[in-house]
Amino acid sequence: MSTQMSTACTCSAGGSARLAAYREKWAALFPDKLSMGFANGVVSNPYCPQCRFCCGPQEETEPFPMALLDSQVSARTKDDFYLLDEHTAALDQRGCRALGPCGCRLDNALRPFACNIFPYVLVNGRLYLYKVCPASLFAEEDEARSLGRQVHAWLASLPEADVRRISITRSCQDLADKYLDLGLAPLC
Repeated sequence: MSTQMSTACTCSAGGSARLAAYREKWAALFPDKLSMGFANGVVSNPYCPQCRFCCGPQEETEPFPMALLDSQVSARTKDDFYLLDEHTAALDQRGCRALGPCGCRLDNALRPFACNIFPYVLVNGRLYLYKVCPASLFAEEDEARSLGRQVHAWLASLPEADVRRISITRSCQDLADKYLDLGLAPLC
């Protein structure tokens, strides 16, 4: 039997209140449950075009890094992203330059891997689910874990150097508050 993802049990008290506030906000914006899918290295997250939480202006003052592989860097990269360096796009209080009125304006091939697999996030070499995303909050647990296994298998098929490059680093506290460990084997 399916159950809705339970994320509050691993959060701090502040994290639980934050999740409850977002669940209420997203329930008002998305009265009907939408389903995610995965194909060709891209999670289809139908909440993204209306939500824009993760790619809009960020609350945190520290930029959220998103590595780009050599194949994703072009002459237009500096126009598509705020950059920490030539191979690292970043989200910060300005949001993302690629965000348009209908969501991301970039083809999947130009988006950071972090965007293409969202709400799954490769952190410290392990795959996590970002708890605040409406897709995560409203997903059935077996659906979210099954999709996570598909994303994990796809990431495992990439060269290890690429996986290491796209894996981000987060603190233990940030992981506890914002991410659900899917319990899958480390990728790097």
